[in-house]
Amino acid sequence: MNILIYTDNVSNNHILYYALGKLRGKLRVYFVNANEILAGALSADIDVLVMPGGASRYKAAKLNGAANDLIKKYVSAGGSYLGICAGAYMGCETTYWAKGLPFEIICHNPLNFFPGLALGPIKEFGQADNYNGTNARLVKLEINGKIVPSLYLGGCIFEPQQDGSYQVLARFHELPDKPPAIVYGQYGRGNWLLSSTHPEYDNEAIQLMSFDVLGNDYQDFCQLENSPDLSLDTLDYLLARLTGH
Repeated sequence: MNILIYTDNVSNNHILYYALGKLRGKLRVYFVNANEILAGALSADIDVLVMPGGASRYKAAKLNGAANDLIKKYVSAGGSYLGICAGAYMGCETTYWAKGLPFEIICHNPLNFFPGLALGPIKEFGQADNYNGTNARLVKLEINGKIVPSLYLGGCIFEPQQDGSYQVLARFHELPDKPPAIVYGQYGRGNWLLSSTHPEYDNEAIQLMSFDVLGNDYQDFCQLENSPDLSLDTLDYLLARLTGH
């Protein structure tokens, strides 16, 4: 399986690289930037394009236009798009971030795989006090008949605005009415999957994000409760659902 992780040279996505390498082998996982997409990197031998977390507006600034057109063409021709957190926002018709608050962002997204809104951050999980995200928090998802932990960093709730061909793969166990946390669908001959939370974080990743240093910018990771069930099983399942292997 050949996997491309989009990088905008801003967001740090090395944890995602290590997670995918554990599951599918590092020799098949690569980074790709906007210039490379424009130069034809999304060839037929690429099984998955991963659009990772980080503030989506930086990604959109480089991809809106011809690069996003190529992403849609790639998926329509049989490719797979995995959007995580910011990448999930980008895969929805419209983003509503911090709606009605000082850090409000409202934008329509050219990829538009999911026929509805991405609403975030989720107030029960984090404050909308900046443009980028929230503190790290472990939340509970209902997936495959189980309740499993997953890392939340400012992801969205998916709210459909019209009938569409999509499936809900996971729901937020702790929220009223258990809204969708992970959704999946088809575009042309390809597939897309959008995850509000970060399934690439397991216990090892959390441990490596915990620092005891002066001026620690990642104190929220140090405060996460220990969860022995935090594993890459969810990511493994999502990859298999997206690609069939």
